Amino acid sequence: MPALNLKSVGLVSNPRLDSARRESQVIGVLPAAERAALAKNALDTAEELLSRGLLEQAGERFQAAARAYDELGDAAGGARALLGLGRVLLGLEDPVCREVLEDAGTWLEDLGDEAAVREVDGLLRVAEKSIDESPRSFHAIPIHDVPQTGQVRSSSEPPASARK
Repeated sequence: MPALNLKSVGLVSNPRLDSARRESQVIGVLPAAERAALAKNALDTAEELLSRGLLEQAGERFQAAARAYDELGDAAGGARALLGLGRVLLGLEDPVCREVLEDAGTWLEDLGDEAAVREVDGLLRVAEKSIDESPRSFHAIPIHDVPQTGQVRSSSEPPASARK
């Protein structure tokens, strides 16, 4: 069988797609319908993992789904993936959950999904009550123990106000 005359063709450079190609390694290779099926599968898998309490694994799948829906330009799918990711981050008590949930809520509001917006509002209230934004290490040193110089006194020394 004779060898086919193949010639090398460089990829057409499109700055918008170049970064997506590097990140996903799938864009431009799979038809849109298959990419949509993969995004849906990632979202369904994430929901299943979340229902089993496997938060880290669910978070990875929600992130993959959000990226895939973003590449597809599917705002509804992306909003659902962000909502799921926000629930995962809330379960992990990560303060970033607020930002993710607010983004999801904005998208869902734009889409007119009132039930999902109410869910986001409830989750944001839970986050507000349950997650302390400041790291606990900032609360470890009482204010009177931090002198004006910024130096922390040793625990064996009395506060300056107690010394004469």
